[in-house]
Amino acid sequence: MTLAEQLAALRDGAAVATPGLRALVGVGGRDATDWLDRLSSAPVKDLPAGCCRDATLMDGKGKLRADLRLIRPAPDGAWSDEWLLEIPASHAPALLRVLDMFILRDQVELRDRTASHAWLAVLGPRAAGVMEAADLPRPAACDGDGAAVVDASSEALVLPSRLYGAPGFDLALPASGVEALRARLVAAGATSVEREALAIVRLEAGVPWFAEDLSDGVIPLEAGLDAAVSITKGCYPGQEVVARISNLGQVARKLMRLSAEWSGGVPPALAGGTMLAGTGERAGQEAGKLTSFAHDPTRRRTLALGFVRRAYWAPGTRVAAGAAELQVEADAHG
Repeated sequence: MTLAEQLAALRDGAAVATPGLRALVGVGGRDATDWLDRLSSAPVKDLPAGCCRDATLMDGKGKLRADLRLIRPAPDGAWSDEWLLEIPASHAPALLRVLDMFILRDQVELRDRTASHAWLAVLGPRAAGVMEAADLPRPAACDGDGAAVVDASSEALVLPSRLYGAPGFDLALPASGVEALRARLVAAGATSVEREALAIVRLEAGVPWFAEDLSDGVIPLEAGLDAAVSITKGCYPGQEVVARISNLGQVARKLMRLSAEWSGGVPPALAGGTMLAGTGERAGQEAGKLTSFAHDPTRRRTLALGFVRRAYWAPGTRVAAGAAELQVEADAHG
């Protein structure tokens, strides 16, 4: 399947992918709810069963250790005896060590499912129709940030998708069943897509990925993760920093969408981590840092994310990334 066909499926049809970006951890034990509530930047105790919610885990300086999704499965089926955490697969071993350090006298058990379970994404405007044709359940409305339902036949936990810039669903299931479920979805009308296509569509929508965009000392409010961070909830690591920034009303830098049209059909040469600089009268002045990018040959356009200093936030502002020049588009949206 060509890249153009994969992008068409994501933008106009239905696609299925195994991105490998996320991992799953179970949290069980008598004190699991209280323990999670002390660590999470979002409320835990009021999350209804069968729902999920975005959150973060920070260090004491307010810097991200991980972007999380808290999942509280319904009590009448699989996964019912524990909380679930969706975490970045790239940082799973280190994050599990950190979580384990926070277990002091708590009756809490971490259940590492990073190897035994995998994630599959069903994406695109026709994703719901493909799920229905494959006889898979779809999450309904929920009092949390999203619902979580379980498919009995595949043991798949089904959640609203959030990391790929396209509507759809994320399915967590035993790794041994992923290929069979992928084939079932392809038979129902989905197109298999690869990570290159996913990267283009998520950058087009301004969706950050943890390893690329959020893992280098980022404060959640700089990355537009405000909805995952409560300023009224009780104490959690990094809360004082978040409260101080919220009281000041703004951050010094934030994650922005950037783009470049191809000159002569050749994409600009870029590298993640490149420092951004001003152009014109502000040439050479520090403007921020590029975090990730992708080239879309179907539209002859380069899409990127980067942390940009306040003086360069206005849409249309041009910044230099090495020899290349990018235009600031708008805020990123996590």
